[in-house]
Amino acid sequence: MTEPAVTAPLRYTLTTFPPVLTQAAPGHPRQGRLEIAVTRDPEAVRTNAGCRGITVEVPTGNGPKALTNRPDRIDATYAAPRGRTWHIRKSTSHSDRTVFVCTPENPRHEAVFDDTATFTLILDRIPLTGSPDTVTVRITDETATGSGTYTRRGTDLPLALRRAPDGRS
Repeated sequence: MTEPAVTAPLRYTLTTFPPVLTQAAPGHPRQGRLEIAVTRDPEAVRTNAGCRGITVEVPTGNGPKALTNRPDRIDATYAAPRGRTWHIRKSTSHSDRTVFVCTPENPRHEAVFDDTATFTLILDRIPLTGSPDTVTVRITDETATGSGTYTRRGTDLPLALRRAPDGRS
């Protein structure tokens, strides 16, 4: 699990499965799973936070800071409290990243984060074909507190990909 990142009023916590992501090696494919948990940041705000959407950008492609060169294989789903539904749209139109746009599905197109509300984006079956390095997962949200104006805010979550145990790339 990484240190939480904050875009007041929301907090993002990244957990990986396995806990240490290891690069695939020839004849030894490896997959990983990312879970990005979203909660209201009680240290930043004491009121409910409204959210119109969350965008997560995962570095993909053939560049040195990519997690995988097979973004087509990434499965995206979510976990949220009963009765809260989200739409997840995946875009692979960029050569250097895969973008997941998460929007609440309700008449107001808004999710309210209070003391208990959560949303977890689950990116699964990621082929770990990237180079060993620390990559950056970029998160942008559109949020407001109380009756305030919606504002776009962004934060980065670092993610380490360890070299294959046999040292091969």
